[in-house]
Amino acid sequence: MPHRAPPANQVRQSQADRPAAAPINRRLEFLNQPVTLDLVFQILEAMTDGVWVCDANETLVWVNSACEQLNDIQRHLVCGKTVDQLLGQGNYDRDVTHQVLRTRKPSAIIQKVRSGRTLLVHGVPVFDDRGEVSLVVGTERDLTELNALREQIYRARSIQEKFQSELTALSIERCGSDNLVANSGPMQRVLDTCLRVANFDSTVLLTGETGTGKSMIAGFIHKSSDRKNKPFLSLNCGAIPAGLLEAELFGYADGAFSGAKAGGKPGLIEAADGGTLLLDEVDSFSMDLQVKLLTFLDTQSFIRVGDTKVREVNVRLIVATNQDLHEQVRRKAFREDLLFRLNVLPIALPPLRDRLEDLPALARLSLKRLSDRYGLSRTLSSDALDVLCRYHYPGNIRELENILERVFVLATRACIQVSDLPGQVTEGLILSHEAAPIQPFEIALKQFEYQYLKSACLQYTRQVDIAKALGVSQSTVARMLRRHGLKVGSPDIPN
Repeated sequence: MPHRAPPANQVRQSQADRPAAAPINRRLEFLNQPVTLDLVFQILEAMTDGVWVCDANETLVWVNSACEQLNDIQRHLVCGKTVDQLLGQGNYDRDVTHQVLRTRKPSAIIQKVRSGRTLLVHGVPVFDDRGEVSLVVGTERDLTELNALREQIYRARSIQEKFQSELTALSIERCGSDNLVANSGPMQRVLDTCLRVANFDSTVLLTGETGTGKSMIAGFIHKSSDRKNKPFLSLNCGAIPAGLLEAELFGYADGAFSGAKAGGKPGLIEAADGGTLLLDEVDSFSMDLQVKLLTFLDTQSFIRVGDTKVREVNVRLIVATNQDLHEQVRRKAFREDLLFRLNVLPIALPPLRDRLEDLPALARLSLKRLSDRYGLSRTLSSDALDVLCRYHYPGNIRELENILERVFVLATRACIQVSDLPGQVTEGLILSHEAAPIQPFEIALKQFEYQYLKSACLQYTRQVDIAKALGVSQSTVARMLRRHGLKVGSPDIPN
């Protein structure tokens, strides 16, 4: 059969179904037009980025309208002048043209211009037929609004951090945890996590080096929870012989073993019913006892040693360890299934060397407790505090407290000096430089900031003077001083 053409109305309909065809055709027609110099100038004038052109003699030959606005200049007054002449007249603080001509490569700089704006300037070389640079074409983009937005974001974050810090402080005060210090970012994040998990019954696994305050954090979680009016009990599993640990934890029945108390005795799990039980050094559990702990976690029920009765309790369990339980699992010293049940809400406590911002407040707190105990007043000199802040503390907070108690007792004057500090601290400064790994940049920066501010506090008596010397606002100085626990004009330990 011969091919029949479709009806005319069907052809019109198929064309109508292609609305994008006309713009595409117009774009093709535009590309087929000859590109004239006038057309190029129209395109450049329509750009919101500044555009300028210099010749090989460093003379400005043309700028677009956006460049005039960004730099607060007039085209007829600047074109024809050299880059150095414009620099000498204060039009900008530095130029990219010299760099492009010297390197024969594209280059970019940040430039301050007469209008007060901050510009990102890109310069690109244009080569002639002989391979020589004949022109430098530059583009400028205004960073002023971007920098302002960045500053707004920074201020918003600072306000958020301030509010979070104040909320954490209020939570500490409400819980009566006067011994907790959280001026540093790492500890504020730890306490924030504690507050978020407090009212859930999921098991918390506290990890960290010895002396980092795991039992104190466990108490904080309990006091922040709905169980705060119920018992909070703690068991150091590493301090009890393995044969007695099961009876101590689960209790025992009458006649369970030789020397057992008549009538039996409830264990700590039973005594903590309705409240919270902390098992410190949980890695000390034998494999058999790990099985029984796993069963308790799965069922919230247990059987006393020597008994047959199943008892049920409602206990929130917090476990703590200074060991790597994953490594213990690899060594077959810890059950993997138990680790899964314990590692529901892991919280890692930072070592003292990673939260040195807290050290002045921790030292002040320790000295206050010692003063209340012995009826004496002791303070730390600025130099002594500086030395303490540079020590690496393998024993963490516990070691700091022991050092301060030793110095408190042996010192012969009210203000503790560097000479009063034990040799392990002063010698540890050198040893830590030789043996300790390089600290993360953020921690090193915080330590430098602390030392810098401490020197400023001794030199000036007002925050406004420190702000002027540092070239920042007074509110920034106040925030930094509060973060580091420093006080203007105080030679002793800050308040």
